[in-house]
Order: sequence, then structure tokens, then C-alpha cells
Amino acid sequence: MTNTDNATASEPAQVDYKYAWYASGVLMLAYTFSFLDRQILNLMVGPIRADLNISDFQFALLAGAAFGIFYTIMGLPLGWAADRFKRKWIITAGVTVWSLMTMLCGFARNFPQLFAARIGVGVGEAALSPSAYSMLSDYFDKSRLPRAMSIYTTGIFVGAGIALILGGAVVSAVQTHPDITLPLIGQMKSWHMVFVIVGLPGLLLALLMSTLKEPERRDRTVEDKDIKLGAVFSYMRRFPMMSVSLMLGAALYSVTTYSDTWYPELFIRTWDWSPAQSGMVNGISSLVGGPIGLIFAGWYSGHLLKRGVNDACLRLTAYGALAITIPATLMPLMPSSWMMAGLLFPTKLFSALTPVLIPSAIQLVAPNQIRGQMGAIFLFTVGILGVSLGPILPATLTDFIFHDDNALRYSLSITTAILGPLTFVTLWMGLKEYRAAFAEAEARRAGQEVAS
Repeated sequence: MTNTDNATASEPAQVDYKYAWYASGVLMLAYTFSFLDRQILNLMVGPIRADLNISDFQFALLAGAAFGIFYTIMGLPLGWAADRFKRKWIITAGVTVWSLMTMLCGFARNFPQLFAARIGVGVGEAALSPSAYSMLSDYFDKSRLPRAMSIYTTGIFVGAGIALILGGAVVSAVQTHPDITLPLIGQMKSWHMVFVIVGLPGLLLALLMSTLKEPERRDRTVEDKDIKLGAVFSYMRRFPMMSVSLMLGAALYSVTTYSDTWYPELFIRTWDWSPAQSGMVNGISSLVGGPIGLIFAGWYSGHLLKRGVNDACLRLTAYGALAITIPATLMPLMPSSWMMAGLLFPTKLFSALTPVLIPSAIQLVAPNQIRGQMGAIFLFTVGILGVSLGPILPATLTDFIFHDDNALRYSLSITTAILGPLTFVTLWMGLKEYRAAFAEAEARRAGQEVAS
């Protein structure tokens, strides 16, 4: 075999980076739609509470637990599937399911019905990230992977921003057009129609997703039939401190970031803003601050990796935990609405670090045959703690400790002030083991290149 043949055989995923970047853009579009469908209800707290006669805590269950728990539970078997089957078809099926379930939210007439539909959204969205992480790790090499992850995760903030801006405009229109009459269906509230309109385009996205080329799996060390379900846990037991940092540390970080469910309502309750005003300010901060944070995280971590800072992804996440604590703790307590709005930007910027850095950190050290499952466990812990508890913790303090809806600002501030330092310590304590796991992964890759 010639040297040229050797290079070609060892780098199959690098043949066409143009297509790889295109694929990462399509996956980003899917992530955008997932967050649009997931977070569209965050600016509709008032209308949904009024129409369904529910409390802050019950709304938090819709925003967090109904979605988050089933999102995480289904992520584990879907991560297992991502290590064995064609990932583009797993994602295509997931996009179809969550789009249909989002539309079904528009037909809910009571709390249990909306709760059940939100479970369906979570189940569908669980198919996306484990397979997307695995595909991206096969499309790109280690120095490009963080940048590809940053493109993919831009969808979080683009989707959330669009949801806030669109939701605010529609909710503000409820007073003038509270009901819409449709043939065969009858009267629907405006918030019902939002779900239907947002869910429909996802079906076209599913068609686009089905056209992606499945990347060749890289760094395989065993055959598919030899993959054991417990292999991922055996790997994590070998690096326990690293695993705690990657999974629990990221989950604690996400509790702070997902408490932003209440940010739109915070401006409405504290400063008597309209939903349109609050949606516009929160949406713009998400559309601007989030992508800047993502691009920075992807670029700078890639730069550090090229310089040999092998723990760059985990180290930067730990620094981010300290950085986000300051604006996220102070923001709800600001004495004016525009000072509060100004601190939204750094809060959104630092909240963007975890979705890029932790999945990249996992993909850089985990053997190929367990990458999907490792990604699914990451999503499991983030979902159980972050997606579920992020909305619930502030609501619990507001409803059961302060007994005052207007105390939401204090609930949000207390939540972040406690969790920020705890998150930093949890992330930092795994750095040493992460460096050891990275060295092992480098040796594994080098060995396979020689064998090729």
C-alpha cells in the first residue's frame, strides 16, 4: 500500500469537507426546529395558565418535566440505536414525530391533553442529538469537530429566539383576536394556532433530512454484533471523575441555562411589559448572544486543541460556569428593565458553551462504538436535571417558599447563585482523568492509522 493509499484509508471522512459542512448545516436546521417546537410555549404562560386554569408549578411541568423526562428516557435506547443503525433515518423519524406532536398540542383542551402532547414532542426530539453527535464525529476530524458542533448547536438559540419573537407577537394579538374558527375543527385560541403553524414545516424538514449521506463510521474497534450494552458503563467506570464532570457537571450547568424558561415572564411580571416587548428583547438576546458564544466556544477550543491543550473543552466549560453565575444572578435583581435586558446578552452568551464543549469533549475521547450512547447519557442527565429542573426549581421557590408570583426574580437569582459555584467544582475535578482518557483515544487512533 502506498503512502497516498494509507492517508486515504485512514481519513475517509475528510474526502469532502464541503459536503460535511453542508450536512452540519442541515443538522443545525433540524436543531433549530426542535427548539422552536420545544420553547414556543414559554411566552404563552399567561394565556395557557388562564385557559387551562393552572399554576406556575403546573406550567413548569409542561415546560420541563413532561418534555424533559421522556426526552431523556427515550434518548438512551435511541443512543444505542445510533451506534448500530443508519443515523439519518433515526433523525428523520424523530423530526416527523415531534412535528406531528407539536401540531397536536394545538388541539389540547385541558392540562392532561397538553401534558401528553408535550411528552410526544420530547420523545420525537430525543432522536436528534445522539445521532447528530455521532454523525458529526464521523464527518470531521478532532480540530474541526468543535466548530462543527458550534454550527449544529446554533439551532438552540436560533430556534429559541424565533420562538420568543413569534410567540410574543401572537400572544399580544390574543386580546384583539382571541378565537379563530376553522372548518370542521371549530373555535381555537390563538395559542392553539401557534402550535399548529410551527409544527407543519417540520414535515418538510423530515424530507430534507432523509436526503443526507450517511457518513462512514471512523475509529471502529469492534464489529457491530460485538457491541455490548454495558460497554459504555464499563468505560465510564474506568474514568469515574471524568464521567461525573462530563455528565453531572454539564447537567448542573444546564439547570441555570434552562431556567431561562421564565425570563420572558420575568419582564412581564416585574416591569409590566407586553408579551411582544418581552419576546423581542429575549429573542434578540438569544439570536445574537447565543451564536456568538457558540462560535467562540467552537473556535477557541479548536485553537487550544491544535496547541495541545487536550482538556480544552472541559476546562472552558468550567470557566463558563463561573462566568455565567455573575450576570444570571444579578440580572433578575436589576433596578430597571433595560439594565435587566442588558444582562441577558452575557447570560445567553455563556449559556452557549455547554452544548458545544461537552458533546465535543465526549466525542473526542469515547470509542466510536459507544459515542452515540455516551451522547445519550449526556442528554439523559441534562434532561433530568436541566430541562426538567431548570423551569421547576424557580417555580417551586415562587409557589411554595415565597407564595408570591412577583417573587419570581428572587427565585431565579437564588437558583443561579447556589448552582454556579457547585457546577464549577464538579467540572474542574474531572480534568486530570479527562487528559488520561484523551491520551488513550489518541493512541487508539494512531494504532488504527498504522494498521490501515
